[in-house]
Amino acid sequence: MGIIVKQSIKGSLWSYLGVIVGFVTTSYLYPEYLTPEVVGLFGLLMAIATITSQLAALGMGGVTSRLFPYFRDSENGHNGFLFISSLVQLAGFLLFLIGYYAFKDTLIQTNLEKSRLFADYVYLIIPLTFFFLIFTFLDTYNKLLYNAVLGTFLQEFLQRSLILIVVCLYIAGLLNFEQLIIAFTVAVCIKTVILFIYLLFRGEINMLPKPGFIDKKLKKEIIDVALFSIVGGLGSMIVFNIDKIVVNQMLDLKNTGVYTIAYYFGTLVIIPSRPLLKISGTLIADAWHRDDIGQIREIYYKSCINQFIIGGFLFLGIWANIDNILIILGEDYQQSKWVIFFIGLGYLIDMVTGSNAQVIAFSKYYRISLLFIVILIVIVLFLLAVLIPLWGITGAAVAIAGGLFLNNLMRYLFLYRKYRLQPFNFRFIVVGLFYLLLFLLAGLIPQKELYTDLLLRNSVIVIITVCFFWFVPLSKDITAIKNAMVSYLKQLLSRL
Repeated sequence: MGIIVKQSIKGSLWSYLGVIVGFVTTSYLYPEYLTPEVVGLFGLLMAIATITSQLAALGMGGVTSRLFPYFRDSENGHNGFLFISSLVQLAGFLLFLIGYYAFKDTLIQTNLEKSRLFADYVYLIIPLTFFFLIFTFLDTYNKLLYNAVLGTFLQEFLQRSLILIVVCLYIAGLLNFEQLIIAFTVAVCIKTVILFIYLLFRGEINMLPKPGFIDKKLKKEIIDVALFSIVGGLGSMIVFNIDKIVVNQMLDLKNTGVYTIAYYFGTLVIIPSRPLLKISGTLIADAWHRDDIGQIREIYYKSCINQFIIGGFLFLGIWANIDNILIILGEDYQQSKWVIFFIGLGYLIDMVTGSNAQVIAFSKYYRISLLFIVILIVIVLFLLAVLIPLWGITGAAVAIAGGLFLNNLMRYLFLYRKYRLQPFNFRFIVVGLFYLLLFLLAGLIPQKELYTDLLLRNSVIVIITVCFFWFVPLSKDITAIKNAMVSYLKQLLSRL
């Protein structure tokens, strides 16, 4: 198995262990022990900090992803790359602080009536922005050192485990309400400290400058990429985090909380793609550096078919169990049904189109992404403004799903036109028909008591899916995993 498959498997393992932990927190503890307003506060703070940290990065995320291969040299401290990056991001964080204190009073005043809780804790945006900024950069840096797993472990598993512990401490009466909010903030920030310490002990934190390494050509490219990444990266963050902010402004913090819970279930579909795209992005960057279009084509295709198989399975599992999910969530969250559907569908579309964003981002046409983002922002904001008054939080979900579809359609058409990259074939039709038939079959199972129904319905889906992809060779990577498992079992049995 190649590096993409190996790290994807490891990353997916941590992701799904994190899903189990997050499911307990989000499905049971949040609805039972926290009000929707508190859940909305958590979601809103995270959404705002994600956007502000992207802005404070001043484009260094894009510079790291695209240009680090030019600096890569472990013996020479990667030629002062961390020194330059740290100075730029420190300047960006200082600019954020100026903006925060300039608009803090306005932010508080506009939320006093509908979202008083947010107004009380708005100051937490400062530490969240700082630690999100550093973590995002260090995670990108670490994956370019061919370790995409640690960031996934910290983000998907450790963070969720710490949040679970915090909520349990609150339920046990060991934390008061204010301590709960502060402890939640610490839980989502501590991953940054751990990642920094890991890189420090590996000898990858070298802050010494390297005068003279950056010539005029490289300097110009750094500035160009940074300027592009500020707008492009910020645009992407806005599109996929603005929904919670707009829901809060147009409705209230309670609706934001319901939307946050529903959004979590929808995003379960996309979780496996994160480790895959992290490492595939690194390999695509190196392939573009060698001008190896053949490898890029192969990575692009494999990312599409593998993600469709995994994402389709997860979307099917969620939607086939939607009635059970609503029972678990309780009365306050009944309106979340179609939010879960449309968010899940939107992210399934994003998975089916694979690593198209990475292929464009590391190509010489990377600037075209900016046009796509601008179009996307306009469309999503328009849809949010029109659909939320009509359909409430479901309208916000439809807007995000529509944005994901249009964004990936633009990327697909561009790659086909410029490079004749077209990953879709009859295998995608087979996968789609299989999942449709399996959904219809699962629908024939009579609804039973909650836990009995969950066990029966999901057992049918899992067994049939495993058998189908075990015997029908639709993915070379899945076949390679199957062969490795069979070989291991044969060796194990031969020793008995």
